[in-house]
Amino acid sequence: MVKASFKPVPPDQRIRELRKEFKDLGKAEPSAETTQRLAAFTRAAHDERMLNMVMHAGQRCLDEDSKAPAALVAAYTPASRDVEEQIRGWLDLVDLGRWLDRKDLQQLGQKEAEKTAREWVKKADAAEARHRLRTIGSALGREFADNLRDALR
Repeated sequence: MVKASFKPVPPDQRIRELRKEFKDLGKAEPSAETTQRLAAFTRAAHDERMLNMVMHAGQRCLDEDSKAPAALVAAYTPASRDVEEQIRGWLDLVDLGRWLDRKDLQQLGQKEAEKTAREWVKKADAAEARHRLRTIGSALGREFADNLRDALR
């Protein structure tokens, strides 16, 4: 018998929960707490690829609080030790910045993704570095990976 706490959450249940939270956030008064909730919601909706909600919540977050960019950056800052997940998190921030027409978020996400990628490749031996460069080429573009490879030679 499987304990209830270990059962996977059905995707449709997660979507229903996000929709309910989105409605609740729509009724919330602007405050620092609401900004934090909107930023966290934006990230959670992004993970579920609910892009309309991502854009609406992200824009509302930015409109209501001057400190919102920092809250969004914190929400998108990857906590994982997996470097590939970290790079994907930063690239998700780039996407959010593009969707909301925020160059500051795009530039920060791109800079951090590239910095993380450089450090990751530098720490590898030659064979592993080739594998990592292929991964980085898929995520950040072939030109970036080629330039990184040439710089490390």
